[in-house]
Amino acid sequence: MKNTIYRVFNNKGKYQQSYSGLLPDSHKWAVQCADLVNGEVYKVIVDKKGQAESSSKVFPKKRNGD
Repeated sequence: MKNTIYRVFNNKGKYQQSYSGLLPDSHKWAVQCADLVNGEVYKVIVDKKGQAESSSKVFPKKRNGD
């Protein structure tokens, strides 16, 4: 079984928090957290062993200079 988690990193790239995709508002919470720390949210697909299979930035969509 694969699961989705949302990982939040602050503006210096340091890990901040993770939210389980199984919870209905997890994406919203992750975005709110990232917004507070001027950070980024990555959507990570993990396998049943907890290993990341893929990761993609979902917030912010684009920044000035990116």
